[in-house]
Amino acid sequence: MSAIDVQQDYRFSADSVWQRIHGFGDLQSWLPGVTACQVQGEGIGAVRTVTVADGSQVVEELVALDPAARQFSYRILQGPGVDQRANFTATVSITETAVGCTVRWQADFDAGNAPEEKVEKARQSATRMYQFCLTHLGQLLDRER
Repeated sequence: MSAIDVQQDYRFSADSVWQRIHGFGDLQSWLPGVTACQVQGEGIGAVRTVTVADGSQVVEELVALDPAARQFSYRILQGPGVDQRANFTATVSITETAVGCTVRWQADFDAGNAPEEKVEKARQSATRMYQFCLTHLGQLLDRER
């Protein structure tokens, strides 16, 4: 398995950040570049189709949701550059800290027999994207304050 792990600290309560990002179909409100998000079903097993600015789409399934722990996980079923056999699963979790909270966005995937340099390039690209998204979230939270 290959891992992606990004964390961002915020000066906001874990509950307030959870309320801002926990909606499986509410990506447009906080994730930059998302132009549409359609959800079929509810709860675990719900599937969302996310459309981004270039028109490409990613299809994801909600595989875990724990509001008490402020955590959810999803699996990418289909998307540009993602092979379904990779079992790409991501988890977003929020923990309380002494001065606010930390959001952690992790992902694991099976690279199969892909060349190591290709796997590393994909891992670095996803890491940059997750960090960009969490930085953007911080800017949104600051503006909403």
